[in-house]
Amino acid sequence: MDIEEISQVLYKEKNQTLKTIPADFYLEAEKYVRKLEEDIKKVDNSRSPEFKMLHDEHERALSDLETIFMKRIGKVITRATIQSNANKPISKDIEKLLPVEKKLYDLVLQEIKAAKTELLGPILYPGSENTAVWPEIVERQIPAGFKGKTDAKMGIPGIAARGETGLVPDKNNINEEYVVVRILKDLPTFTGADGRNYTVSAEEVVVLPQLNATGLIKRNAAKLIVGQEDSGKDSFPGEN
Repeated sequence: MDIEEISQVLYKEKNQTLKTIPADFYLEAEKYVRKLEEDIKKVDNSRSPEFKMLHDEHERALSDLETIFMKRIGKVITRATIQSNANKPISKDIEKLLPVEKKLYDLVLQEIKAAKTELLGPILYPGSENTAVWPEIVERQIPAGFKGKTDAKMGIPGIAARGETGLVPDKNNINEEYVVVRILKDLPTFTGADGRNYTVSAEEVVVLPQLNATGLIKRNAAKLIVGQEDSGKDSFPGEN
């Protein structure tokens, strides 16, 4: 790698299009910068043209690399923000992200959805006793009986995917943040209080965040199966 290669990547990143960069781009950039630093140390005269040339190249490389990073991160955040309001993937260039960038994209998307639910949840589902919880909290609270299931098949541990048999876990494993309901009508894909997308059909038995289950029950779109029996309550939170 040399300064020209870095400059070319920077030039391509100046527009809003997400470009593919080599998987080892930053690794090679690190090697290049370290090599420059070694070459600078070998120059005895700090006032010589050679020293100035190497020093300027080193500073330019660092500046360009930071700019490349920030521009790509900006695109990651922009795409995550747009995706948070969609029910299906809307950007095909996510595959151009580096693995670490993809992790950031997933995290930002998850947190945006969680914040949206926490702020809009009380407005969309008035009367509910529960408030939305952040995804990382939900992960720690997932019932033991649900662990080991794949999100790809179920969307959330313990939820039945479209076309599959509904999963009814043992009620002793149901965490207070989740309840089991029977879906009474086909519903469009929606984002749950845990930041996950849910696609459910009529007659499916699924596990949902309590906040979402409350809203569906109030709309006569779902019926409670397992809720707060252990708490001694006969009614679902938010119902009179």
